[in-house]
Amino acid sequence: MIKGIDVSYANGSVDWSYAKKDIDFAIIRSSFGSDIPSQIDNYFYQNASGCIKNNIPFGTYHFAYFTNVRKAIEEADFAIRLAREFKDYVKFIALDIEEDSERYANSRGAKPDWTECAVVFLERVKAAGFVPVIYTNQSWMLNKLNWSKLSDYKLWYAAPGASSPKYSCAVWQYSWNGRINGIAGNVDMNYCYDESIIRGKSYEKANNTENNTAIRSTKNNKNGIDQLTSSQKVDFTVKVTSKNGINIRSGAAISYKKIGAVPFGTQLKVTRQTAGGGYYWGLINYNGTCGWIALNYTSKISKSIDTIAEEVIRGLWGSGEERKTRLTNAGYDYSKIQARVNELMK
Repeated sequence: MIKGIDVSYANGSVDWSYAKKDIDFAIIRSSFGSDIPSQIDNYFYQNASGCIKNNIPFGTYHFAYFTNVRKAIEEADFAIRLAREFKDYVKFIALDIEEDSERYANSRGAKPDWTECAVVFLERVKAAGFVPVIYTNQSWMLNKLNWSKLSDYKLWYAAPGASSPKYSCAVWQYSWNGRINGIAGNVDMNYCYDESIIRGKSYEKANNTENNTAIRSTKNNKNGIDQLTSSQKVDFTVKVTSKNGINIRSGAAISYKKIGAVPFGTQLKVTRQTAGGGYYWGLINYNGTCGWIALNYTSKISKSIDTIAEEVIRGLWGSGEERKTRLTNAGYDYSKIQARVNELMK
């Protein structure tokens, strides 16, 4: 897992020589809507050149304003044309389709088949030799798109404030309020679980990735556990929900050796988390056996209102809208938590 940002004209001029100290990759908006000069992102060329000069791998994204399949093809060609100007560097093109896309279509009296248009766009990108990626959120996946027709494409999943992505994805946009060197103000932050889309197929082959997630491990000689350098530190408790229990593995993938098992109903503390092979993995210690379990077969145990309120007071959940978003996405009732915070602060 590597950390990066996505940027557009809204972030202004980026000093990439400073930004590179905090990130591993970038996703740059190239364009929106139809292929006319005014709809190339104002900072596209500056951002692309800055990334190249500072050896920052990057991909591009196009914001959708198509109203039918024909327009979707035209917009795909627009995004492809711009990406080809940096073809030695750009490996993927993402389609950003969201609420503003729908608002524009409604204003034109159009009712596009969003799934059909997305497929046409992404297949056009694929045919041009770029990895097709779709950016969307849970609401669109459930209510606007026929996800069964899009699930084979790489997903850039928008879930800012969540403790982890709910769906298996290549990239997770985890914050809209990040701060890094080289950018004045907030910037969108992302984790990439599939480095091959950033670095290309040669990286995927060399690193033996498994099913969308690049796995990099180092051997911990003390306990023989493969600790993923790409995992992130977490602190939560889960309960095993599989009636047959779950296996403990030496690494975060089903190809790793089974070193134990945990029975149904057991509660476990998860200390690190990553994704791979279509699963989310958590590092646990069960009766002295330290290893990785597939979190897909567990359910997270929510903390008490008092515990969360105390964490809010300590600043662990941010403030303002960020706090509300993070608590809500984590499954907590923001109003109840905030009310308890107010009581404790009296």
